[in-house]
Amino acid sequence: MEKEPEVLYVDGWIAVIVKPAGLMVEPDKHGHPNVQDWAEHQWGGRTWAVHRLDRPTSGLLVIARKKTACTRLMQQFEKRLIGKRYVFRTEAVLPEGEWYWEDQLEKRPAEFRSVVVDAPAGQRASLRGHRRTEQEAEVELFTGRYHQIRAQTAHRNVPVLGDTFYGGTPWSEDGIALHASYLRFAHPQSQELMEFQHYPDWYTAAKD
Repeated sequence: MEKEPEVLYVDGWIAVIVKPAGLMVEPDKHGHPNVQDWAEHQWGGRTWAVHRLDRPTSGLLVIARKKTACTRLMQQFEKRLIGKRYVFRTEAVLPEGEWYWEDQLEKRPAEFRSVVVDAPAGQRASLRGHRRTEQEAEVELFTGRYHQIRAQTAHRNVPVLGDTFYGGTPWSEDGIALHASYLRFAHPQSQELMEFQHYPDWYTAAKD
């Protein structure tokens, strides 16, 4: 494994890590390095990935270390009680201020992508974005569709930097310039509010 996850928090119930770009979250049939195997080697016992990040995406991820923790956290996701935000960078100029995007997204598994389609096809995909610099923004998802941010930015000709699969400009970093930067949830055992924030080196808006 070239880059290991950074551990921000760990107890007997959960762990919160920063997943590096290029690392898968769960095992696949080809035996690629992944967060779940790494966590089980790191701490012993079984672990569960409560939510997903695309392989080329980096950022905050919560891992359950007990089955009960997994169930309780997944219930929070289902009830939309989890707070999640992302940051991304593009080579294009982003719309000014705050913006709201709503589209119909259709998942095409054979092509490993999602595309914007006309209703009634597809599923509703909505997000709110806020420009931080001309080429960087923070995004809050209201739905969790497959490749949602990547597909919606590409549809508006502001594809994520490095995401050549969706028309983005190549770059020299690993993965793509999309990072899960904020995570908020209730601890599955104590119910304490847990908040985490992390920005990647390429996100210049965090340095202002």
